[in-house]
Formats: sequence, structure tokens, C-alpha cells
Amino acid sequence: MSQKVPIKSLLSRPRFKVFTHLSKQEFIDLIKKHLETNSTEYGGYANQEVAMIRVRKDKDKYWHPQLQIRIEDDVDHPDYLVVRGIIGPPSNVWTFFAFLYGLSGAIFITLGSYAFSEYIVQGNSVWIWSIPIALFMALGTYLASLYGHYLAKYQLGRLYHFVNELLHDAEFYQNSDEIKK
Repeated sequence: MSQKVPIKSLLSRPRFKVFTHLSKQEFIDLIKKHLETNSTEYGGYANQEVAMIRVRKDKDKYWHPQLQIRIEDDVDHPDYLVVRGIIGPPSNVWTFFAFLYGLSGAIFITLGSYAFSEYIVQGNSVWIWSIPIALFMALGTYLASLYGHYLAKYQLGRLYHFVNELLHDAEFYQNSDEIKK
């Protein structure tokens, strides 16, 4: 079976959802087996609900991706599992970047509204500089995320390779229509 996991792009937190005929414990054991086999390249854990896999690295970069796999029973087909995965940065990094975007938006809206109102009423405002500062802050956050994604490109590819090897052994199906066949 030379089937690959259906991920369209590795750009922004790629996701996938597949089905497999293995039981939860068999799938968890398969993940652990792949982690042990490739222990020099991958690290992580697997339990009854979630598996977390990371590429081992020499230097810790701020945008090092991880693969999070959720293992769920399929309610429509009790003999199958639903395997959902997402590849992205750790939650603390994701939260930090969301905070920076939120902060720049809050500065833009609050101080920008005040500055614009003051400028209309008085004809000048010192606070008008908050608008380009907020835009510069949002642009800087965006460029930092692009740079982090560039640094993690190799690790993203390795995690995608891990998913394909893992699910190749699990004989997965891309959608529930294939299960009935």
C-alpha cells in the first residue's frame, strides 16, 4: 500500500483525519514500536487518548514542531478508529504568537481610535503614532512566525514522514466511504 496521508500543505498547522481497523491498544503499540525503532530521530509518548511525537533536535528552536495524534472510536463504525493529527508548534509558542497578535490589535483599536478621535477634534495627536507601531508589531510577529516556520521546515517533513510510515503499517482509510467496501 503506497498510499500517503492526505495533507494538502505543510504551511500552517497541517491536519489529517483517517480511519483504521486496528484497536486502540494495537494502534498505541504501533506508535510505541515506531518510536522505539526510530528512537534516535523521534521522541514522544502515547496513551489511550493522545500521542505526542517530536523530532529530536540538537538545538532547541522556538518553533520546533510536534505531531499530536488523537485516537478516538468511530461511532458509525465500531470496528474502526478515527485517527486525527495536527502538526504544529507547541501550545506555549502558539499562545505567545496569538497573544502578540491580540496585543497589536488591541493597541491598534483602542489607542488608534483615541488618536483618530483626538486628531479630528483638535487637529493633532501624539497618540497617532500608536497606529503604525501596532501595525509594525503585527508585521514583526508575522515575520518572526515565518522565520520560525522556515527553521522548522526539515522537522515538519520528518514528522510527515513519520505519519506516513505509521499509517502505512496501520492500513488506513481516508474517509468513511472506503470502510464500507
